[in-house]
Amino acid sequence: MKKYGLIGEKLGHSYSPQIHSKFGDYPYELCEVREDQLEALLKDDTYGGFNVTMPYKKTVIPYCDELSDIAKRIGSVNTIVRTEDGRLIGGNTDHYGFIYLLKANGIEVEGRKCMVLGSGGASMTVRTALQDLGAGEIVVISRSGENNYENIQKHFDSEVIVNTTPVGMYPNNGRAPINIDDFYNCQGVVDLIYNPSKTKLVLDAMAKSIPACSGLEMLVAQAKEASELFQGIEIEDEEIDAAYDEVRSEMLNTILIGMPGAGKSLIGGEIAARMGKKFVDIDDMVEEHEGMTIPEIFAQKGEAYFRRVETEMLQKACIQSGLVIGTGGGIVKKKINYNIIKQNGVVIWVKRDLDKLETAGRPLSMTIPVEKLWEERKDAYAYWSDFYINNNEERE
Repeated sequence: MKKYGLIGEKLGHSYSPQIHSKFGDYPYELCEVREDQLEALLKDDTYGGFNVTMPYKKTVIPYCDELSDIAKRIGSVNTIVRTEDGRLIGGNTDHYGFIYLLKANGIEVEGRKCMVLGSGGASMTVRTALQDLGAGEIVVISRSGENNYENIQKHFDSEVIVNTTPVGMYPNNGRAPINIDDFYNCQGVVDLIYNPSKTKLVLDAMAKSIPACSGLEMLVAQAKEASELFQGIEIEDEEIDAAYDEVRSEMLNTILIGMPGAGKSLIGGEIAARMGKKFVDIDDMVEEHEGMTIPEIFAQKGEAYFRRVETEMLQKACIQSGLVIGTGGGIVKKKINYNIIKQNGVVIWVKRDLDKLETAGRPLSMTIPVEKLWEERKDAYAYWSDFYINNNEERE
């Protein structure tokens, strides 16, 4: 059986093997290579084909015997198929993936002014797709081009914004290339980054009720088309949704919020065991970091200090993927924690009647009536959460 692979320079956090496993039963490897190793790899006929990622989407072109029409137009190759007679055919499935992403999220570009952040290979693919979809004016913002971040105010009327830069990508989460508040006419935001699941740019747009999405669906859709080329078969588009849901579930953190003593640690441990994931408790991380218990931190350094360290530990946990994370009851007191949690997580609110809450060893619950804490936090719990669990039944 022929094997396939992803060619790139740094591939440590790639999800391509998992994604391709959803579309076919063929070996798929990560091929981290230097530029001087490319030719030997491409000539290795044990591979039936490759996907190509940064920084080699242009570099591989001279090694291809033929390019597809779309790869020629874009000037970028992200998929290579070896024919039976050994010829290498270069294609571009990112074009299909980006168009699928727009349509799946209901972002219309026809006739609209579109601003593309970045001028690299991904930008070229996006611009070609936007042209094919009938976009109006297409403006490219780069660091040193005619349109740049120094004169970006000329384009605050942009209606659709697409980020093709790495700003905000793991591990540099929490950054955005622009301030979405400046764009008074924005009607859609797309960020090609897929780790984290929601970048700051996407979260900022969603907070303003602007349709917004990150790039995971594009990654899955382009892999579907690449898999079709590898296997010489057609795969129904419905398979994209199924693969996307599975991969997203594997990537996302499950994060539990709720009142102190509601049972977040117990339920979190059970969920982690059932899902085969690691459970992380933010309070435990704080105590390990400080070398003292939380009551001691409150007594010796105060609540403000505790909240600062709590946010640091939350950020450390939430930039990772595939964890189950239990948080402290007061995590919702700081607005900054909202984006940290939502960037890569599904949030579950653990509900428990106030008279059943455990208060021992919980500094605020022992000094402030739980009814007051509840009134202060209940709206935030409801707003931050995606689902809730009723934890009022007695557990065996």
